[in-house]
Amino acid sequence: MSALKGLSFTTYTSPNNATPEHKRRQKLITHLAEQFEIAKAQAEGRSFTLTKRKWLKNDSGERMLMELPKRLKQWWTTQANGSVLLTIRYGAKPIEFEKGKAAIQLKSQDELLALLPKLIAAVEAGEFDGFIAAANKQRNFIPKKAA
Repeated sequence: MSALKGLSFTTYTSPNNATPEHKRRQKLITHLAEQFEIAKAQAEGRSFTLTKRKWLKNDSGERMLMELPKRLKQWWTTQANGSVLLTIRYGAKPIEFEKGKAAIQLKSQDELLALLPKLIAAVEAGEFDGFIAAANKQRNFIPKKAA
């Protein structure tokens, strides 16, 4: 027991005790970081892919853990005049910043690369909490069927 005498002990707290708001922020930050990597790769003229791990059966019927490319969609479109329209998505739907306005208009791809880190910082600061809550409320609404 001489090895344990010099140690101080405390209660264990689970690392997964984050608040729901913090979890939602982290989800959006992860997706914004992916969009930043896609935009950066596109500006450098290369492709960006993420992989996901999935259990699949091979030809002999054995289950094997395979790494497959993750499907990523970019959240922006380039217009004919060179401007860029960026939507911030939470789930499958874009976040509406104002009634009927869900896109951010940018002058160029370079402006997009400058904006995405600022958006990540804004999400970390909690500026998007209201938008995320509204998107979450809209997503969780399931109309009841008539009996």
